[in-house]
Amino acid sequence: MKMIFMAVFTAIVLSQCISHEKQDLPNEGEITIAADESLQPIVDAEIMAYNAHYPKAKINVIYMPEQKAMRLMMNDSVNIAIVTREATAGEKVVYTNNNIPYLPAKMALDGVAIISNLESSIKNLSSIELKAMFEGKKNTEIKLVFDNSSSSNLNYMIQKLGLKDVNNANIFAAEGNKDVVEYIKKNKNAIGFIGGNWISDIDDSKSQNFINSIHVVGISDIKTPNNYFKPTTASLKARKYPFERKVILHTKKGYGLTSAFIRFCCAYIGQLVVEKSGLLPYYIYNREIIIEKKPIGK
Repeated sequence: MKMIFMAVFTAIVLSQCISHEKQDLPNEGEITIAADESLQPIVDAEIMAYNAHYPKAKINVIYMPEQKAMRLMMNDSVNIAIVTREATAGEKVVYTNNNIPYLPAKMALDGVAIISNLESSIKNLSSIELKAMFEGKKNTEIKLVFDNSSSSNLNYMIQKLGLKDVNNANIFAAEGNKDVVEYIKKNKNAIGFIGGNWISDIDDSKSQNFINSIHVVGISDIKTPNNYFKPTTASLKARKYPFERKVILHTKKGYGLTSAFIRFCCAYIGQLVVEKSGLLPYYIYNREIIIEKKPIGK
């Protein structure tokens, strides 16, 4: 009888705890996102759009290098990681061991933009020239400026250019993408590497101020060394820009506000936000325009 009483008492206590616990719902609750700092403009825009539709939802975001963002998400310290890469083999093992399907949510196509001082002679660069600069074989006086020492932009360039190391490169680490722009504005003998979404939104005053204060360098691919492209919506759509990259959302949780925000970013409204920001939506949605014909004056 005593055992039955204890079981009933425990069940009542648990039910009370559950009933008083605040539920994490798609339109309300609280989550935390860790995002790569080079993606801040597009991430801020998506959160603002989501809050416009669901004002009761509290979405916290912290910006950091993507390696740390992924580590926090894998350790369940944050709900979502927004980065520019897929999970590594080791990270995928964690998903497998916890019986969680690995479902990366691709949101947009961005590009690593290369910028120079307005008075700099560097207006265009080929991928071959850039590789030589990283290897310390050309233009060694030119500083290669990145947002931080663990920059996703730097990691991307190392992989894209097939570099074994950057020991001979004249690399300078700034304190964020904004700081890279400020450094380039003041230094002729430098080129900067930033997330394209920092300068892609033609309707955003901050983005326009950046664009007007620096030069965006045209880049050519190894196969077409005489054709230079910048990370514009048109070149991304045509898949012409050599340094394109995906914006990917990762999570280990598949419910509530977490999954709702991810779906929002990849669905129609979220993709319109991507398009408005000057990036290429990963999912293209057809727009229907209905034209009603009526006689004038009726």
